[in-house]
Formats: sequence, C-alpha cells, structure tokens
Amino acid sequence: MSAIEIILTILLNILPVIIMFLPLLFLWNRAIGKLYLRIVVGISIFYFIYWILPVIFQINNPVNELDVSTDQGGLSLGYMAIHFFSLISIFISYPLVILPFIFIVAPLISFIMIWNRIRKEEGTTEEILNQTTYEFEKSPLQNIKEELLNKDWTREKEIFKLMVVLLPVSLYILQAILKVSNLQNFSLSTSETALGWFLEILFVYLAIFIFSIELLYSSKVAIKGRYFGERVREQTFRSLYMVGTPISIISIFLFLLEYLGSIDIIVYFFAYFLMATGIFILFLDIFEQISIFILIKIVDWWKNKKRKIRESKKTGIYYGLVFGVIATVVYFLITLIFNFIIIEIFSDPQTVLNTGLFNADPTLLDAYLFDLLIFIDTIILAIVPIIITTIFLIYTFRFSRDILTSILGFMIAVILLSIIFRIIGFNPLINFAPDEYWLTGRVSFTSLFGFDFFTLRTAAFEANLSGVLGILAIPYIYSRYVFSIILWGCFTYYLLKKFKIANVPIDEQYVKKVIFTNVDTYIPYSDYRDKNSDYFISKTLLSAQPTPEEAREEVQTLLADLERDKTLKELTPQQEEEIKRFYFVLKYLYNQGRIEVWKPEFSYRFERVKKQALYIIYEDGRGVYDHEFSEEAAQDPGLISGMFSAITSFIKETTKSTEALKTIDHGDITILIEYGKKLFGALFIKGNQSSEVRTQLQHFVNIFQDKYSETLEDWSGALAPFADAEQLVDETFETEY
Repeated sequence: MSAIEIILTILLNILPVIIMFLPLLFLWNRAIGKLYLRIVVGISIFYFIYWILPVIFQINNPVNELDVSTDQGGLSLGYMAIHFFSLISIFISYPLVILPFIFIVAPLISFIMIWNRIRKEEGTTEEILNQTTYEFEKSPLQNIKEELLNKDWTREKEIFKLMVVLLPVSLYILQAILKVSNLQNFSLSTSETALGWFLEILFVYLAIFIFSIELLYSSKVAIKGRYFGERVREQTFRSLYMVGTPISIISIFLFLLEYLGSIDIIVYFFAYFLMATGIFILFLDIFEQISIFILIKIVDWWKNKKRKIRESKKTGIYYGLVFGVIATVVYFLITLIFNFIIIEIFSDPQTVLNTGLFNADPTLLDAYLFDLLIFIDTIILAIVPIIITTIFLIYTFRFSRDILTSILGFMIAVILLSIIFRIIGFNPLINFAPDEYWLTGRVSFTSLFGFDFFTLRTAAFEANLSGVLGILAIPYIYSRYVFSIILWGCFTYYLLKKFKIANVPIDEQYVKKVIFTNVDTYIPYSDYRDKNSDYFISKTLLSAQPTPEEAREEVQTLLADLERDKTLKELTPQQEEEIKRFYFVLKYLYNQGRIEVWKPEFSYRFERVKKQALYIIYEDGRGVYDHEFSEEAAQDPGLISGMFSAITSFIKETTKSTEALKTIDHGDITILIEYGKKLFGALFIKGNQSSEVRTQLQHFVNIFQDKYSETLEDWSGALAPFADAEQLVDETFETEY
C-alpha cells in the first residue's frame, strides 16, 4: 500500500468516531452531555470490538475485495456511512432490548431474596412487613441527573471486576456441559458455532445475578431499620472474589491448554464479554433508578396486597386491552410501508442476506445493501416497536390509573395478536422467533477515486441454538421483547412524572412516609369520596394574575390553607352539602394550574424516635464533634469516645469479626453508628431505630467529612475548626422522626 492509501484507510475508519465526539464541546458541563458521553463511549467500545479487533484475528484469512465495476467514489463514501450507521443500529439493541431485560428481571430476583430474608426473621410475616422500609428521597430523574454530574466510579469498578472473574468459570462450565452431553461438536474454530451467540445470553444471566445483589444495596430496603442489602452485597462479592478468582485462573489455563490453536477466537469472545460488561456499566446509573422503583413497588404491593387487590380496578385491564390492540394495528400499518420500501430497495432480501455471510464474496454494492438491510431491520424490529408501545402504554397508564392491571391488559393484547399475526404471515409487534445471527467484521478492501483502502465489512454467522444451549436460552429469547416493552413504558412514564415525598402523621407513635406523583388528570368524584383515598394537595408557584373567580371567599380560604401542603382528607369539609361544591372548587383551581394534585405510589410507616445526642469520633478514638438534642442526654464526649474504642476492640477480639459495628441496643436507648473514611458518627436515640434516622446520620457523616476533609486528613486534635458544624446539624436533622 502507498502512503496515501494508508492515510486514507486510517482516516476513513476513525472519522465517524471523531465526528461523534464533536457535540461534547457544547454539552460537556450539562447532564445531557454526560449522558451523551456515555453513549459515545459505549459506541466507541462497540466500534473497536466489531470493526477494529477482528483485523488482528484475520491476518491469515484471504481479504475480501469489495469489487466495483467502475470508479464509484460516491458509493464507497456511502458505504462507509451506512456501515457506521449499521454498527450503531446493532449497538442500539443493548439499551433497547438487552439491558431492559437485565434491569427488569433483577428486581424480581431481588424481591425473592427479600422475601426469603423476611421469612427468617422472628415474628409473623405481617409484623416484619410493617417494619420493612425503603429509602426514596428523590425522583428517578433527579437521581439520574445527580449520578451523571457527580460520578464516583468505585461501585462500577467492583461490578466490572466481578463480572470478569466470573466469565472464565461460566464459559468453561458451559463448554464442559456441551462435551459431556455430546449435543454439539464443540469447536471454537468453527465459524457457525452457537457459542458466540450464546455468549450474549450468558452475559445477560451473569449481569442479572450480579445486579440483583447490587440492587438490594442501592435500593436501601431496610428490615427493622437495618439495611440488610449492604451486608448481603459485601458477603456475596467477597465470597465470589475469593472463590472465583483462583477457579477463573485455572479455567483460563485449561481453556488455553485444550484450545491453544484457537487462541484468537478465545480472545475475541473474552473481548466481546468485556465490551458487553462495559456497556452495562455505562448505562447502570440510568436504568438502575427504574429498577429501584420497580423493586419498591413490588415490595409495597406485597405489604398491602389485600388492599391493593381489593382496590384494583378492572378498567385498567380494559384500557390495556384497547391500547394494546391499537398499538399492534399501528405497528402493522407502519411495517406495511417499510415492507414496500424493502421490496423496492432489495428485490430479494434473502439474496442480500446470503451475500453478508462470513464466507461470501460480495461486491461493494452487496456489502452496502447488507448494511442497509441491518439498519432498516433494526428500525422495524426494535426501534419502532419500542416507540409505539411506549407511547400507548403511557396513554394506558394515564387513563386507567392502575399500573399493574394496565400492563397486564396491554401485554395480553400485544402477545396474543403478535402470535396470531405470526401464524397468518403478518409482521408481529413481538417476534418471538426471529432469525438469529452472530455479527462480526471481515477484512475487506475497496477503492475510492482510484485509491485502495481497507475496512471491515459486516459479516454474519448463522447462530442456531440447539440442545442444552437452546434450553438455556429460552427464558431470554422468548421474553426479552416483552420485558423491554414493559421497562421502557414504565421508565418513560415515571421519568416524566413529578415526585413529592411527605411525612404524614398517623398518631403520636407512628409516622407514614408517602411517595407521591402528580396525577395526569383530575381525580374522579368516586375517588374523591372514597374514605381510603390518600391524595395530596399542594399550591403551585404560579405568578399569573388571579381570575375574578379566585376572589371568592371559599377559593381564597382554600389557597390560604394550602400555604402548607395537606392531604385531601384534611381539606375536605365535614358538612355533606359542602363536600360536592368543594370538589368542583378544587377542580377549578387544578384546571387553572393553581394547585397540584398528587397520588400515592407507595408508602411505609415508621416509629417516631427521640434523638438524644450525636457524636463524631475520629478513627483513632478521639472525639471530633458532639451535639446534644436533649439536655438530659449530656455526657462527657471523651468518655463516649473511650467507650466506643473499648467496645469495638472487645467485639473484634472476642468474635474475630471483620464487620463494622452498626447498632448498639441498651434498654430504651439505641445507638446508631455510620462510618466515613476518617471518622464515624454515633447517634443516641430513644425508640426503635428506623432507616429514616440512619439515613440522616449517614448523610451527616458524609457532608461533615467532605466539608472538613483537609482538616481531618492529618488532624492535630484541635476542635476549633468544627465550631460551625451546628449549621450542618440543623440542616440534616431538621425533620423530626
């Protein structure tokens, strides 16, 4: 190759990636820019594995010549563009289909773990459930923005390392099963092996297992005020590291020993798995928030299943059925248009598909049409179905008000019609049996204005799963599109919602924490009169001039009452003749945008506690800061610090435990302990501990440590630098529980 051809090859292959990064110059400091960065990094990793890495393993293979009859520079440039878009369309299957399967199945696995833990607790299931709480302070959208802007990758690094540790073990066990079963002549050098395709499924199953453990930790589900997920995660991850690492090393050694001649394919499979894990890590913070929400909704439904079943409305199923039918028909009409386009462009799509096989010898036009076919297929089979079902699911949720029955009715309609459409030969909205191919790249070259340049054309292997592989793949293959529809519908719907968290007093002993979302339409009169309804009313910050109707005394009185947010029950008048008129007054203000109506998504109750004293103690046992909430709780800080040092040392010596002390119960006093990097905080309370108070303590320790990090790094013992910490106490512990 000449110098010009080398430069041309490099430029044409990296130019699309460079162009992708350009928008970051304008979006860098915004949340949308951080999200775009993750997408671009994910595409770049995918680009490297699919387009660049296969070059290394095809040095001895003959190079395909993408022949052109004449010097058609326009076709060559068009091919490079459509080839890059086809790679992006393949990448899109991860956030649209593969990752949603992980992030909606994992909450179900996490729920089973919670259910199993509750069964082991002392007391009846109902009693334990009443003491089960979950931390939910901000909406999913707020959490996503914060995670994108203030990113600490420590947690993701741990998950990535664990996935890497488990891969060799899982892959070697899979290979052993195939050999023992004699179901497949296993050969890593065989181009049509199903192992490559199953590797994606293997990754999904491993990711579900790891994330279900992580979800117990990140959701902060607490039983009797204790976050048990943190301990489960720590113990599981440590055990997997200790056992998995040596076994993985042995597995890799045995793999190389037995398949040394196919080392290139082994490396490629491992690289593919690392790529999939990297994409999973990049999108973790985005999808995790809806997984937490789904897990909490499941736990909340279980806690209140009798009432939920009694209050569930059949209208949700009816609306779901109707909108499911409409979505399927709309998709059918859209695919008719796409089918017409495909017939016009590709007179015989099967022939185009055959030219894209790895061992085929296509022309440049054949390679162009194959990539174009991949791009259009992705639009028809993934993008359009997700968009259509998401839109109609949102409308279903808005009209029916019952999420569970809405999803049930919607999916019944979509699944049944998809099966019927498939039988009679029409395009189904959910294709349960698509043709599967393992896509990679094949080293090729073509010409551009008389100069040769090298690239990788998209090449396909047939991936027919059978025997054990086919059985293991069934859960993923036949439910991935169903779960992706449900997750994207819920994700989009709740991402657009506003959230409000309020503590509603029950009595002198208990408080109920309720997480509300704004209603889509004004509440019906039947719900308004329902004594069990738990709506919340707040005044909006609207600066518009009041209308003449708002000058009425009853309207002014209501707006004055709403200077503090209140429940609907608090506002509703007692006189029967006033109840109906009040309903229409509320409706008028709602339609004018003067008030916001909120409906409860989930709630839990917790016991009020009386905070006694707070102590911040340095890692060597010296007292850093103390605050008394009650005069009767005044104690010598030095004595308290010494007590904790003695207790901690005693427990470690007698139990040989490596776990940190988190709680001390003594009569009517409970001591909650949370740890930072250089210090820990101890909060003395009267009453049963709750996750609410522990969260406050944990938050205080974190902000205290961040504010005084330089002083604490090499602390001399001086207390003067912490004199202004009273403000942090007031801000953190202002809410009484």
